[in-house]
Amino acid sequence: MRFAINLLHDGTVPEVSECWQVADRCGVDVIAVADSPALLRELWVTTTMCTSDTDSALIMTGVTNPVTRDPTVTASALYALHEMAPNRIALGISTGDSAAWGVGLAPASVNKLRSYILAVRGLLAGEEVEYDGRRLRAHWKGHETVSIPIYVACSGPKALRMAAQHADGLILSFGFSPDVMDYVTSQIADSCAEVGRSPGELDLWWNSEVVFGDTIEQARERNLGVYTGWMTMGSLDGKLIPSKHREALLQLNGDTYDIGGGYQQENRTAMLVGRAKELGIYDWLSTMSPGLFGTPDDIAARLIEHGQAGRENWMFYVGHAGENRLEHIRLIGEEVLPRVRKGM
Repeated sequence: MRFAINLLHDGTVPEVSECWQVADRCGVDVIAVADSPALLRELWVTTTMCTSDTDSALIMTGVTNPVTRDPTVTASALYALHEMAPNRIALGISTGDSAAWGVGLAPASVNKLRSYILAVRGLLAGEEVEYDGRRLRAHWKGHETVSIPIYVACSGPKALRMAAQHADGLILSFGFSPDVMDYVTSQIADSCAEVGRSPGELDLWWNSEVVFGDTIEQARERNLGVYTGWMTMGSLDGKLIPSKHREALLQLNGDTYDIGGGYQQENRTAMLVGRAKELGIYDWLSTMSPGLFGTPDDIAARLIEHGQAGRENWMFYVGHAGENRLEHIRLIGEEVLPRVRKGM
């Protein structure tokens, strides 16, 4: 099994540096550096620092978007990072979350995301590309073709199908009920078949939360264990959300797309648990969670079950307000991961 840390680094750069170093020393396979300019320190500065502060982990943008960054800027930044750390850089991208709506912009369309991915890939390869009605080519001195893997964060069917055809990997935020996982798998297979691609070519990562507690029950009172924002982002269509739960889910996420409420409210995760219970959707949302609750033993045992079922790559979000992020990373890296690796 492989593991990634997606760290929301809203502290100072020196503070977050220690988190990256601990994750790297613990053998975390991927460190994702978040992009949200109104909330966090600048992406390319922090990604450069992360690359310098670590020795072995793959460093991924986690994730950027086509709205706030021109493809020439992204390609140039990736190329420079590759020169610093060959074969340790990846582009994580999606249509745009808080980096876009946090500054009053709408997310990109899936078609624009596809064009952006092709443009960045072509620029890195030294090709002339067309993007948004412009002809673009990189003229970097000494430019050699590089291939940097591109991962698309997917929370809806359109992005999922596009990414299955054009990306190197997918970061999946759909939930973990059996019907949802079957749906995701079938969508990937169908999309790949349309372009003559094998689903086995794709590097799939399951995006999740790890909730520590003295008991599973205690941890479940503190966090739903699954991010619900993706369910109501954009359209609700094609996300297997039961019609009887749609209005309640919209109410649950009513203040999600606000930086102050969604990212900086210290009791937010526990509050959402209580709100979900009041709205009558807690039990349903529990089926969408991967069940990573409790002690390191509890969480490791659950991850081993997932691994045996074929869900081998996991990206863990670390970044809730009020959370000791360094301690959270240490618990994952020093307590959970060794147990999983020993158990597998």
